[in-house]
Amino acid sequence: MGHPIARISAVVAVLAALLSWGWHLSGGTPEVEACGAAGPFDFDTYEAEDYLAAYTQAIELSAAGKGVTFAYNVGGEPVDVRYQGLLKGPRAARTTQLNTNLAIPPSIMKSIIWIEASWANASSAVPYGGVGPVIRSFDCGYGLGQITSGMGNSTGNASAKQAVIGTHFLFNLAEGARILADKWNSAPKFRPIAGDGDPAMLEDWYYAIWSYNGFAALNHPASDTEHELDWEEYGLNPLRDPLRGEVYHCSDPQAPGYDTFFYGSYTYPEKVYGCMRYPPLRNGARMWNAQTFNMPDLKLEQIANAFKPEHYIKCEDAGFANGCPDMDFPTTLTLEDGKNVEPHKDTTLPVDAALAAGFLGDPFLEYNGPSSMALTVFADGTATKGTVSVANTGTFIGPFRIRTSAPWIVVRHPGQTGRTLDGSIAIGFETDVVTQAPNSTRPRVAQEGYVSELEITLDPLLTPGGTGNVGKVWLEPLLGGGGVFEIDIVASSSAGTPQHRVVAPNVASED
Repeated sequence: MGHPIARISAVVAVLAALLSWGWHLSGGTPEVEACGAAGPFDFDTYEAEDYLAAYTQAIELSAAGKGVTFAYNVGGEPVDVRYQGLLKGPRAARTTQLNTNLAIPPSIMKSIIWIEASWANASSAVPYGGVGPVIRSFDCGYGLGQITSGMGNSTGNASAKQAVIGTHFLFNLAEGARILADKWNSAPKFRPIAGDGDPAMLEDWYYAIWSYNGFAALNHPASDTEHELDWEEYGLNPLRDPLRGEVYHCSDPQAPGYDTFFYGSYTYPEKVYGCMRYPPLRNGARMWNAQTFNMPDLKLEQIANAFKPEHYIKCEDAGFANGCPDMDFPTTLTLEDGKNVEPHKDTTLPVDAALAAGFLGDPFLEYNGPSSMALTVFADGTATKGTVSVANTGTFIGPFRIRTSAPWIVVRHPGQTGRTLDGSIAIGFETDVVTQAPNSTRPRVAQEGYVSELEITLDPLLTPGGTGNVGKVWLEPLLGGGGVFEIDIVASSSAGTPQHRVVAPNVASED
């Protein structure tokens, strides 16, 4: 298909992340060290060319727990992004066993992916159908789901799970579904419950959606913990205009609030529910089915009571340890005029589980390059380099992890001096990989498959002075076959002993 959606710019992505604060907040306090002491990882990924169909199916599979249904090990490290299932029921009758037959409403996940990343898996420079850097927020949220939890870098090497989440969109979405399910399952111990706690009902997901962005006062529709006097006077969040309407317009010109209120005018649940009510338009059509639901009506006493500022403050002061029972609110009501208010189900049809096989493919990696390299840093600060290529003789996406035994060993793509890779991919030759996106003045250019070309060199500032410094590079499949390719490095430097060194272990561990 064509490219009807403009790539979100890095500036817009950062601004959106700043406005929403990221999902990893807790009680309003940002995780300022989300990237970890060793800084962010850098992964290559694939951006689907037919992104609308591909990501629709992948999201629906993940929401149903049918995307990645297996756990496995890479180099002795576990990779497990399987869907754990959901609990069900109100506070007094909540089930205690997770049920994998209970699914996340797919429209909720679609809207979250739109709010988090505008349905982009790769950075703005990567064309649809192309390979390049994964989209990454300022606080190290990766890919479509903007996965932040568990993605910190404290060792200098990515774990297998971190690397596959950063390189493969189906694993990224599976982890996003797993985390959203965990937010749902945190009630009633750590979160309040909407309605009867029925995961089939869109309204009952209100607090889980809020928690995906962090259960912060910033997203309270009627309060803000930093403005207590304003709460008492107005009863509303002073950061939110009371005329903003029920939900975000999701950039629909026909929706209420368009051209008057903007992204930052709304709480996170209002943004997500807004894109369920007004799904984004592409080529004159909705990207997914518009959903019908009721937002919490603060004019009704039963609901307004749950959103009194003092109830949130009390629960926050307790570290949310009691699950905020005063914030429970009904989604089934009988109004004074006798009208019944009922919650709503997602109208999306069930997804075919067989589609997952196509997204997983059958990758098999082959390596071309030397198994040992002697590299030198010269007095002028330049360094020699060697090259290795990684091809996928199987099908679709072949993700692999890149590890080094020492921080002075650098692995990157030739010519990309600003990047040090922690993971990349090779694409099977049955798949077209776009190298030039079409526009009004130039055609689409594509090639068969994608071979990852790697350059291995030394960091002049970190390489120890003298000769005989030894290290290793490991290239390791994260899915499929091909085995580990190990490269011995012997380094020498005549540029002098560096002022400092960063020590990283040979093998990364899970956060």
